[in-house]
Amino acid sequence: MKTVREKITFVLTAFAYMLFHLGKMPDGSIFMGTLTALASTLPFEIAFTYLVVVFIRRTTGGKIPPWDRILRIFFTIGILFGLIYNLYVMGAIEEQRREQEQSTVSRSADHDTRKARSHSA
Repeated sequence: MKTVREKITFVLTAFAYMLFHLGKMPDGSIFMGTLTALASTLPFEIAFTYLVVVFIRRTTGGKIPPWDRILRIFFTIGILFGLIYNLYVMGAIEEQRREQEQSTVSRSADHDTRKARSHSA
């Protein structure tokens, strides 16, 4: 990172990474939700970053990218994983809300059956 522009974009990428991993627990705790999101996605982000760095190293003749480039790759992959993870969690929360809200026949009607005798012709 030699120029100011590179430093600014690096910080903005790190900020976007944290923004995409913000999460909320059912009790309202943002801190624990964020930690849960990071703990759930971090192993996959590290593995995919490693694979991308190995691919870059093999295609460039054995040169490992500088540390700031590796972190940018990590942040970019992490942003994608954070987006997918949070979309999944939001969908699961919405599904639970809809199941609780939905009224069924068994909830709205009495279970007493008629005791009348049936008439046949």
